[in-house]
Amino acid sequence: MIEIRDVSVRFAADAAPALDGVSLTFRPGELVALVGANGSGKSTLASLLCALRLSASGLVVVEGIDPARDAASRREVRRLVGLVRQHPADQLVSSVVFDEVAFGPRNLGLSRDEIRRRVTRAIATVGLPDALHADLSTLSGGQQQLLAIAGVLAMEPSYLVLDEASSMLDASARPAYRALLDHIAHEGGAGVIQVTHDPLEVLASDRVIVLDAGRVAFDGLPRELLVECAALWDASLVQSSSVEALRAILRLGYEPEAIAAPLDPSKAVMWLLDAYRAGAVPVSDVQAVADMLVPARLQSDVLAGLPLELSDVAFSYGAGVRALAGITFGAQAGEVVLVAGASGSGKSTLACVASGLYTPDAGTARVCGHAPKTGDVGVAFQRPEDQLFCETVRDELAFAPRNLGCSEGEVRARCVHAAKLVGIEDDLLDRYPFELSGGQARRVAIASILALDASAYILDEPTAGLDAAGRARLHGLARACAQAGSAVIVISHDLDEWMSEVDRVVLMAQGSVVWEGEPCVLARDADAFVRAGLRPPLSCELLQMLSAATEGVDAR
Repeated sequence: MIEIRDVSVRFAADAAPALDGVSLTFRPGELVALVGANGSGKSTLASLLCALRLSASGLVVVEGIDPARDAASRREVRRLVGLVRQHPADQLVSSVVFDEVAFGPRNLGLSRDEIRRRVTRAIATVGLPDALHADLSTLSGGQQQLLAIAGVLAMEPSYLVLDEASSMLDASARPAYRALLDHIAHEGGAGVIQVTHDPLEVLASDRVIVLDAGRVAFDGLPRELLVECAALWDASLVQSSSVEALRAILRLGYEPEAIAAPLDPSKAVMWLLDAYRAGAVPVSDVQAVADMLVPARLQSDVLAGLPLELSDVAFSYGAGVRALAGITFGAQAGEVVLVAGASGSGKSTLACVASGLYTPDAGTARVCGHAPKTGDVGVAFQRPEDQLFCETVRDELAFAPRNLGCSEGEVRARCVHAAKLVGIEDDLLDRYPFELSGGQARRVAIASILALDASAYILDEPTAGLDAAGRARLHGLARACAQAGSAVIVISHDLDEWMSEVDRVVLMAQGSVVWEGEPCVLARDADAFVRAGLRPPLSCELLQMLSAATEGVDAR
């Protein structure tokens, strides 16, 4: 068992505590979700659990071992508690899959046979058995994340701490990820603590802990948080139409088989359909739940003209690796477009060609009628905070407009506007960017792109790792840029999150566009996801179940 007793952590004498009098316990075989707003103390707690950091006051004990006692105790706690970070690149150390997973066991001094047994088992557990001898550079971001988990599992820890470890996984991979954590905890017997903003991961947990400003605001069953503390749930987790449908079905009388059982929206929908077929629930209630799952049709002011346009563009990397295969794509002024697809479908390459970072092998890329040049397209990549390099936040925001030759008055105006759009307070402007929290650094990085005042923006996975409030702010930001007359392209694997926020969805597969249209149409088109090699988001799967059962039935 891990015991945390009255632990406090403060990073500076004049700063608010990151953790303030926290007392918790974690047990083997238990799957726990740790949630809360960015800056609430989740990552700090995760680092204490694995002795990456020691508490300023209070006590952390892992299986009876206090890591503050001495270096040997810290090493043993780090063996017992494995940590997987949000970004796999921060954790991977080798170039070949086998060597990466073997790194930890080799440092334990194990025999070659034992190392091979552990590596083979760990890679099979995470679903990468065919990649045993692959080069890490050939793996997608999601595969690298699973590899990082395998590297920790090969150490055979008693506890596994995952700090936003699913943030790089696409929607198709997330059900398998949730099943993996369930297997590790309930069949493997390890204690699993996952830091997450994903409501489906919370629903699948045995227990959920909510942190608020360094204190424990809730510690109990997911169902209790969802139903009895609904406001806290909504403030702590990303909005989900599947969760809203689950709440509605609970109000209609659905009762899981056990109060402590994980809540599954799919099982709730099956109960609803059984109740409808038995005559216990009217068709109007079924259709009302279905309506919750359909993305709203937005009334946007899409303007004439295509600020950004690709015509029959092909692009290949070295050794003939084709990334784009004759793709034609455009985004209108005033429009927010979601580009989605499986890992390796060409989404990020499209961004690089559209912004002029890559020159196409064939076809043309145009921004406002000419080949893209510096400043035409603002691009925020998957980790926009990696784009920071100046001494102050103010200089970061001013860098792009100064390099475009703007007057100092124009530079100041653009910086003020960009800071306001993303919610950067004046007291941050003179801060060193690398001292900011993760959420603050991401806002600064995106603001530095907005200061371009570009005709088109491309945001690549802009909400990965952000809390509910941060995601809502990004949704509003994308819409504000469109309303100002820019074309906005969002690249994301999280269709469930973005389908209600965009005007159009483009699905890619193998470097080509395989479907495009309105989100409300996509939600009912199962074949579109098949063509893109994607599993539909849960909301779409539930909608299709409900629609099939009530097709042609008059609700009056």
